[in-house]
Amino acid sequence: MTTELMAEMPHTIPITVEQYKLLVEHGTFEQRRGQVELIYGKIIEMNPQGPTHSDPIDELQNWSHDQAGGSFRIRIEKPIEIPGLHSSPEPDIAWVTKRRYADRHPQPEDIYLLVEVSGSSKSFDRGEKCRLYAEAGIAEYWIVDVVAKTIEAMTQPVGTEYQQVKLYGVDASLSPTCLPTAFLSVARLFSDVAS
Repeated sequence: MTTELMAEMPHTIPITVEQYKLLVEHGTFEQRRGQVELIYGKIIEMNPQGPTHSDPIDELQNWSHDQAGGSFRIRIEKPIEIPGLHSSPEPDIAWVTKRRYADRHPQPEDIYLLVEVSGSSKSFDRGEKCRLYAEAGIAEYWIVDVVAKTIEAMTQPVGTEYQQVKLYGVDASLSPTCLPTAFLSVARLFSDVAS
């Protein structure tokens, strides 16, 4: 390919976490309908939440505070930073080291569990976000599928993949590896099957 042709082709210029933070601080995204996230140097706009997405997040928040609030800081829909991969996603639930984060957002070494609630975003959460979290070395990642009413729990990240993947249906319970005594009934997250 000639140099002239390459110069005419459109291309994406990735931004860093530091550059993204400056854009956020200056209010660049305040008029957006949904939230934005920095994933592998690209700014991604997410859909606004409907009730089938937000209700399971509320239940996960209550369960997380009840089970792990004494051991971890529980963050709900707040940024994490993965500087080495030019990313600052906002997972629905994050269990992180118990400390204040006024100086920076949690980074991979602070993170024990991430949870994404997925409906229309399932392919993104199962694809690009899963690769990102594995590559960052996030120990455990759950995807709550609001359509199938399942939780996919992933552990043992190696490269861009999780080596252990388990699927839990509405009749099952699971617990994170960082706190095995914290059992979550999958049915609890879905009002039409919760007892």
